[in-house]
Amino acid sequence: MNNQRKLLSLAAIVSAAVAMTAVAPQAMAHAKHKHTKQSTTTSTRSLVRADERHLRADDARIANLESEVGDLRAQLTTQKQAADAVEAKQTQIETQMAETAAKEEQGQDLLFFRGGYAALTTNRHNELLTSSSAFDPAGYGDRAGNGDGWYVGAGFDHRLSNDFFGLSDMVALDGEVMFEYQNYGQAYNAFVSSIVGAKATNQVTQLTIAASPKIKFNLMEGNLRPWIIPFGLAINVVSPPSSGVTVLNPGLMLGTGIEYNLWKNLWVGTDFRYQFTGGDLNYRYQAANNGTIFNQTPTQGLTAGGYIGVGF
Repeated sequence: MNNQRKLLSLAAIVSAAVAMTAVAPQAMAHAKHKHTKQSTTTSTRSLVRADERHLRADDARIANLESEVGDLRAQLTTQKQAADAVEAKQTQIETQMAETAAKEEQGQDLLFFRGGYAALTTNRHNELLTSSSAFDPAGYGDRAGNGDGWYVGAGFDHRLSNDFFGLSDMVALDGEVMFEYQNYGQAYNAFVSSIVGAKATNQVTQLTIAASPKIKFNLMEGNLRPWIIPFGLAINVVSPPSSGVTVLNPGLMLGTGIEYNLWKNLWVGTDFRYQFTGGDLNYRYQAANNGTIFNQTPTQGLTAGGYIGVGF
């Protein structure tokens, strides 16, 4: 009986061993599968996290690249604006140089020819050689003209400073030398007529030579130039001479005018000038018949007219 129990126990142990032998590989395979599944999940998560890190790094690099591209575009825009500004300035300088060259070609000096109305402040009546009543033979006592007449002349402007010695580009200074012939009509020479017994006539004329500074104002890009003469020295030669036979008389000349560049070097203008001589020639002569000749010889007067000039 005891042997039987031992055999049964041994059979049970063998059966359990066999069963465990059969179950062990499956358990090991299941454990291995479970471990492999866990490893695969962990690896997948690691890869996802790595990809996320790579994506974030790529996003940062893209953002940096976009920023750099924006900076480059800004720099290019700034450089283009600077290049445009330089080009515009260069164009402006070239334009100014062209205008300056054109003005230099046009010429700043001016040769001009004048003409117009002339008038003395007082006439030359009652002089020894112009209708003096002291020597008034019958029929020869017609008085001289009333002091109105005409003039012709010419002059030359020489540019002294384009900007009035650095004060302003709008103002220039010229030096003018001018001469003009004035005619105040015909007068009877009473003195000569009384001697020769015939009617003798002469022209009442005056020659003026003047030198003056002339201030010109440049308007309309220099094509319109108003001007003034603040003072000028004039020397007058009168004919017939005064009763004292003096023919020269100095004076102070003032003037104003305006000129316009009509075409290329051709200028046209108009002017007004007044000559103040102050101490006009003034002599007295006592005639034989006790008539007194007040032989004042006026040279003070004005001119108003136009002129045409050529710049060079």
